[in-house]
Amino acid sequence: MYLVRQVTRYKLAVFMAVIKKSSITSQISDYIRSKIESGEWKVGELIPSETVLTKELGVSRASLRTVISRFSALGILKPEQGKGCFLKTSDVHQHIENFSRLTHSDYIDISKLLSFRLMIEPNASEMCAGLDSEKHNELVARLKESLEDMRKSVDDRENFIKADLQFHKLLGFACGNELIGMALSDVFGATEKAAKDTNQIFGYEHGLKFHKRILEAIEKKDPKAAKKAMEQHLKDALDKISDK
Repeated sequence: MYLVRQVTRYKLAVFMAVIKKSSITSQISDYIRSKIESGEWKVGELIPSETVLTKELGVSRASLRTVISRFSALGILKPEQGKGCFLKTSDVHQHIENFSRLTHSDYIDISKLLSFRLMIEPNASEMCAGLDSEKHNELVARLKESLEDMRKSVDDRENFIKADLQFHKLLGFACGNELIGMALSDVFGATEKAAKDTNQIFGYEHGLKFHKRILEAIEKKDPKAAKKAMEQHLKDALDKISDK
């Protein structure tokens, strides 16, 4: 038992030395991923607290929270206020692989675009509903502007699509994980035609209805409702695609 402890301490010392020489957030990500893939952290259970992890790794809370937010946005971890952070899945590779595949050919098909968004945007919406007051108020104001722009553009497809995509980009960039905003921005930029086709299939009222629900949930600071509203929005779109 003593030998095991010594080996563990040695490994941790080596790991901490590596952190100092490399990107802190990327090394924290590798550490968390190793804990999940090794089975040391169990699905459905709480992972160690921020206090424990920052002390163990010798990193700041800000750096740790950045990484935790990324894993949360990917649906791997699930923070719960007052409790801590739970592990939702051990399939880390698949989640990260899906997130990083942003080639144009993957998203020309509308169903693939929507499937990708369904993996990312509900979590982003949930996180946006839990933002602190200043960021939350700013986001709500900008979302209202985008929704109003959509309403004004029901007879102007180009501007309606721009306002529609702007609404979603705002959520991506505001949720606390810059990678989500970048990913969605790249995807939407590469697939504007798919967005046009989507609006032709569903009609403008479909988009307005669901965007209003998402906005209302975020404005009320209801993370579960915000996540559910976005899931319903994208699942409904996928259902309509499958009927075509």
